[in-house]
Amino acid sequence: MGNSRTEASGPKTPVTKAVRPAHATAPVIDHAPQPGPLVDPRSLIGLQRLAGNRAVSAAVSSPAQPVKTQRPVALQRLWTKEEFKKQTDAGLLSGRGKTMKALDALLEEYHGIRKNGMHLQPGATQDRALNILHEVVENIAIWKDTHEGDKSRSKKRIPGLTKLETDAKAELKELTEIRDKSREYMGQDQKPVERTENKLKTEMEGSFSSILAKLGPIFSAAAPAPGDTGEIEVAIKVPVEPSGVGYLGFRVKASVERLKKQAMKMRFELAVVGGAKIGNVAEVGGELGMYLESQGGTPEKALELISYGVYRRFRESKVIPNEVANFIWGGSGTAVGWKRAEKWAAGVEKENFKDKGSFAPADSDEGGAYVETGGLVGAKAKGGVGGVAELEGTAQYSTGQHYDYNSVKALKQKHGGKLGEGDKLPTMRGQTHHLGESVHHLEFGFSAKGGPFGGALKVGIDWATQERNEGLAKLQSVKVGFEAAATLPMTELVGGGIAGYMIPLAASVARGIRAAATGAASDKRSTGQNVGEIVGGCENGATAITQIASVPKEAFVPKYEVGQPPPGFAAPVDLKLSLQGMYDFAEKAFTFELKVEYIKGIEVNAGVFEMKVKKGQRLIRVIYSGGSWAVD
Repeated sequence: MGNSRTEASGPKTPVTKAVRPAHATAPVIDHAPQPGPLVDPRSLIGLQRLAGNRAVSAAVSSPAQPVKTQRPVALQRLWTKEEFKKQTDAGLLSGRGKTMKALDALLEEYHGIRKNGMHLQPGATQDRALNILHEVVENIAIWKDTHEGDKSRSKKRIPGLTKLETDAKAELKELTEIRDKSREYMGQDQKPVERTENKLKTEMEGSFSSILAKLGPIFSAAAPAPGDTGEIEVAIKVPVEPSGVGYLGFRVKASVERLKKQAMKMRFELAVVGGAKIGNVAEVGGELGMYLESQGGTPEKALELISYGVYRRFRESKVIPNEVANFIWGGSGTAVGWKRAEKWAAGVEKENFKDKGSFAPADSDEGGAYVETGGLVGAKAKGGVGGVAELEGTAQYSTGQHYDYNSVKALKQKHGGKLGEGDKLPTMRGQTHHLGESVHHLEFGFSAKGGPFGGALKVGIDWATQERNEGLAKLQSVKVGFEAAATLPMTELVGGGIAGYMIPLAASVARGIRAAATGAASDKRSTGQNVGEIVGGCENGATAITQIASVPKEAFVPKYEVGQPPPGFAAPVDLKLSLQGMYDFAEKAFTFELKVEYIKGIEVNAGVFEMKVKKGQRLIRVIYSGGSWAVD
């Protein structure tokens, strides 16, 4: 166009010098362009045509001629914030809710980026523009879902939202193509844009649950392998009188246990404590608090179930208004918040509460998901014997609501609903149905420790009712457990010697189970059941324990080379042997478990502050279930 041209044949044409354009401000240099990267003009033209950048397209068509810098002329598809507000105005008395305000802010931010053409330049700003378009599409979907069937003035907004959704999707497709071509032209990897968190989406899908889910990796690290346990307990006891005898404070405890594969069980306790110390000889005390316990297929699912359990307690409370749960789990205190929260809760049920019978034995923990929330009260007395041994007796009672596949499914069906479906907004306050089973646990324990040795005996009874204050209580299980621990250097452990203690220990546990069976059979709560079943079942279990002598001695050898400590561990540990027998009245079966673990931990006692951190790893596990023994 402005360059010289020579014909292959025919009369010669005079060389035409470049004519200075009228708009140029500097002389045109009439010589060949400087060496530079080889550029395919067609690829740039196609790229810029996608963006509507006519100025750059013209520059590529005539590379030798300078072109006056112009602001990129791009296609104007999305409404501005002001236009969108005008198109979605639902009337004088209709305000703009959280979702509409979020869309207003996103459009304002997006057009601020487009204003200077920064959405066309590869980099963080362009990626943010793409994320904005993703969020616009997601937020419109959230609004439509929670306003489905809405007969209020909000339905006037549907045409405007639909138009914005269509335009945003088209703009997203076009800008993604521009980004890909730009990265290809510059020789960069063709990887998709990294999605950032959509804060509104997170909040609408249960912000409390989302926050808890982020703790999943922490709990995974605390118990990384099947059989691992982790525990942390902190207690603060502040003297309430000058003599220091009486004290008040609180106790916080968190514990986790890795089950099969990724399944995890976790429990949290928070209690107010109080008591008195009698010199350095004895201590008596009590506590009152609450607990949260769950089991899920992964740490994240277990934490999600914790959120679900708290949500159900809020919903079923006669004191807490529905608007509180609406806002925490649905992002709005209105009926819209109810719909969002119930949709989230229904999703948790569908994802976690599944029939245990549908799973293979190796995945049985996936089918055992549950969450339990409630209150606890406890008492303890501790003292010394001649400065040689330390004795402690404890008693704890807890009661709460238990949510699992059976209880939620049965109670939803009773009220005309289905598991995995949200409840409709009640027409009157106090109409929310109870979906949990009322459960109770009573446990007594006695422990003694002298020097490096210690032991404990625990007896627990569980019973439940299908609905609160309805029907007779039904015994669920009777548990008897025995623990023996010794603080020994791992290098002195002789694995083969454990088997010699099995028979006398098993006999002791068998006697304890028989005693517990007699007590449970005489309890008033068992009058609605077959007393013979209770006694017979526990007697069979006690007999089964004595059969442990038939297990090969090799099963009791720890899973590491005798005489060598675990990798990276050289300090003394607690080697703990635990035996537990349980009769399940629902399954009409007895199970027995023997475990050998080593526990490494830290204990801090600084007067008013006490802390215990423990981490355990299972060495041996022997299980009696279904009439036979198995080694895990």
